[in-house]
Amino acid sequence: MELNQSAELVDALVVGGGPAGLSAAIYLARWCRSVAVVNCDRPGRSDWPQVNHNYLGFPEGITARELVERGRAQAEGYGARFHDAEVAYVSRPDEDGVFKAEAPGLTLRARAILLATGVRDRWVEFPGYEEFIGRTIHWCIVCDGYEMQGQRVVIAGNDEHTAEMAVQMLRFTQDVTVVTNAGSLGMPPALVKRLDQHRIRLAVGRIVGARAREEGALAALTIESGGETTEVAADHLFSVQGSEPNNALARSLGVRLSADGFVEAGTEGMTSVPGVFAAGDLTRLFSHQIVTAAHEGAAAANALNYYLFEKDEEAFRTARGQASTDAD
Repeated sequence: MELNQSAELVDALVVGGGPAGLSAAIYLARWCRSVAVVNCDRPGRSDWPQVNHNYLGFPEGITARELVERGRAQAEGYGARFHDAEVAYVSRPDEDGVFKAEAPGLTLRARAILLATGVRDRWVEFPGYEEFIGRTIHWCIVCDGYEMQGQRVVIAGNDEHTAEMAVQMLRFTQDVTVVTNAGSLGMPPALVKRLDQHRIRLAVGRIVGARAREEGALAALTIESGGETTEVAADHLFSVQGSEPNNALARSLGVRLSADGFVEAGTEGMTSVPGVFAAGDLTRLFSHQIVTAAHEGAAAANALNYYLFEKDEEAFRTARGQASTDAD
C-alpha cells in the first residue's frame, strides 16, 4: 500500500481507545510526547452498558462508556489527538525507524506504535441476544459475580472453564444451571460428577431464544435438544464462549504471538519488534480487567517514552560528535 511520505509525524501512535489505549495516551501526553490515538467505532467491551463496580474510586460504579468518555477527555486535555477510524495498515519501520499507518482519510507517521486493539468476544447467539449484553448477559464472574446474589444464573459452555465458573458461582447463588450450548456433552465424566456433587443442574442443548421481563432483562432461556424445546428460568446468562484477539496489525508487523494469537509482551509492554508496544486484553488470554488494562497501558507508555528518550539521546550524541569533527 502506497503511503504519503509527507504525512504528519508523531512520537507515538496508539491504536485502540479502550482503557489500555487511553491510559497510555494520558501518560505519553504528560511526557509531552505528540500522541495520536486512532480508535475504530466497531462495538466492543467499552461500548457495553454494564456498570463496573470493582474499579477503584467509583463506589457507585461507572459504566464502561462513561469511563472511556472521561478518559478521552482527560487525554485530550493533555494534548493527545483522537481520530475515529480503523487503522487498515501499518508498515514495518523504515531506515529511520519510522512506522507509517493508514486509515480511511488518514495517514500518519510514528516513531513508535502502541497496540491496544483488544479482543472480539464470542457470544451465545440467538434472536435479539445483543440487547441483553452487558445488562443480563455477561462473560466475567470477577466483574459481575457479586451482583448475582440471589439470582437465577445460567452458564453456557461445555468445558472445564465452564464447570469451574459454575462451582465458583455458588459463592453468590445456589440457583445455577449449566447449559452446554451444544447438541452433545463435551465435558468428561469427572466434571459432570463434580457439577452433580455441587447440585448444579446440567442441560444438554443449544440456547435458541429468550424471554424478557423488560428491555435487557432476562426472564427465561429456550433450550433446543433433539428437536424439542424447553424453557429454563434465568435472570442472568454467563457466556463461556471465549474471545479472539484483534491481532491483524500485530501480525502484519511481525510481532511474536502466543499459540492462542495473543501478543507476547513483557511486563512493560515491549514486543518482539523494537518500537512496537502492546497493552490490554490483546496481550493475555485471561485477567481481562479494566484495572489491568489501565496499568498495562501506563507501563507500556512509560517504556515507550524511554525507548524514544534513548533514541533522542543517541541522536544527540551523534550530532555532538559530528559537530566536534566538523570543528576540527
